[in-house]
Amino acid sequence: MGRKRKNEIQATIKGKLKIDDIVSKAKLLYLMRNFRDAVEFAHNLMRKDLDENRIVKIITSRVLNNSHYAYSATQRAKLYGEQPYVKLTKPQLYSVGKSNEKGNRNVRFVSTDKVLIKIPHANGKHEFVEFKVKFGKNYLPIVEELINPNFAFSTGVKVDEDKFYIYVNVPIELYKKHLPVATNTRNNGKYLASFDLNPDRICMTIVDRKGLLIDVRNEYFPEVINYSKEKAQDVRRKALKKLVEYALNHNVGVLVAEKLEKPKTKSKNKTTNRKISKFALREYLNHLKILAERANVKLHLVDPSHTSTIGKMLAKSFGLDVHSCSAYALALKYINSH
Repeated sequence: MGRKRKNEIQATIKGKLKIDDIVSKAKLLYLMRNFRDAVEFAHNLMRKDLDENRIVKIITSRVLNNSHYAYSATQRAKLYGEQPYVKLTKPQLYSVGKSNEKGNRNVRFVSTDKVLIKIPHANGKHEFVEFKVKFGKNYLPIVEELINPNFAFSTGVKVDEDKFYIYVNVPIELYKKHLPVATNTRNNGKYLASFDLNPDRICMTIVDRKGLLIDVRNEYFPEVINYSKEKAQDVRRKALKKLVEYALNHNVGVLVAEKLEKPKTKSKNKTTNRKISKFALREYLNHLKILAERANVKLHLVDPSHTSTIGKMLAKSFGLDVHSCSAYALALKYINSH
């Protein structure tokens, strides 16, 4: 997954915190619950049109006893926009990295398997508590560069079924350096690949620059509607990566996807509603941006208006499914606009 801040795309790596000490666990969980409450409080203050600096000061003095955590909670609260209120159920913790700083004020990596997290106290005597952390072996070279970084990074901690996970947002250049997308060196990029993105499938077409349909590839995963959010995201990301790598190894130099905005109107079908509710609108595009950056190819987002209608018409002629034809229609729309 990736995030973009100040025109810089951020890639996210995930690790698992291993907490054996019950006292350390209690301290972290208490902080995460306070942070969750701080996000709700900050959102409420924003609805009252208070200045951001004022909100940070209030959150610092009343809830978190740490101005940087308070700032991070305020940034998290912004994600909920114009919602009338926010009620968060799970504890959470974020520490935003600032562009004018190196590393992270509240989270420090001392090795690839140990991290220090700052626990603030009302008396001002804050402490760094050490936790063991385990990242996938592919991420270890990236984690090594977090030990004495010359760049800022943001972190988050989440808990799921009593398991704690840490997320680190790193610059895309660092991600590309250690985790390049597998591509064929003979790739001359003369084709484009367009994607129709859905909660339970991804349909991809490869098209030449004149609009001739070259190839169709689909990945189906209907089972994700019964998965947890984390597991569903993992399945979708792997499916998208598989298709992108296939495209890049078959002379594709441009990726095309639709601009995703709000979810479609909910239907009366409960299964459909479950699919929509589990489909993160930004999930695919964030990952697609990361893959495009890692492979040094261009990603273009196209207005999807009428592509579904055109896709239905094309399906009758091509003998393909509607979603594949919608992807093809998106490619044609891109070609006609360039």
